[in-house]
Amino acid sequence: NHGTHNVETETACESFTWHGTEYTTSGTYTYAYNTADGCESTDTLHLTVNYPGTVDIEVTTTDSCYEWNSEIYCESGDYTQTFPAANGCDSTVTLHLTITVGMDEHVLPDIEVYPNPASSTLNIKGQDMRLISIYNTDGKPVYSTDGLTSDLKQVDVSRFAAGQYYVKVTLVDNRDITKKVIIKRR
Repeated sequence: NHGTHNVETETACESFTWHGTEYTTSGTYTYAYNTADGCESTDTLHLTVNYPGTVDIEVTTTDSCYEWNSEIYCESGDYTQTFPAANGCDSTVTLHLTITVGMDEHVLPDIEVYPNPASSTLNIKGQDMRLISIYNTDGKPVYSTDGLTSDLKQVDVSRFAAGQYYVKVTLVDNRDITKKVIIKRR
């Protein structure tokens, strides 16, 4: 009689249970046991554990309603949307929306993001910009810059994958403005 050696390759979202043990990190794991006829055997697991992405977006607007991903919100609050991700784990984006209709002291400067859709260069224009971050729908940052000295920042997006992104501009007074942009390939 001979022992056995089985090899498995698995991909999971957040955790994977194998031979009664839960694993939450990627790695190679082994399980030793004896077969029914008493032979020493080993199973090997090559495991990749992916995690869902999360993004928090803060938006303050003086408009009476705000459109976000084809949904219209007319009250301040926290709104969550879930998006499928390439790694198999759904990504969660939470919008923290503040609507301040008629409150002039809360008016945010106008930030322009153009062209939209973009394919090579994305222009981000506005006053009092301190930090610019761009996130994919998985919630992962794909670009970030701070210490802005100009009212116009040009970002090379020619290497970005086609799809939807969020441009988050943090102002010098730490308020955030987020805009949705589409990157497309010609």
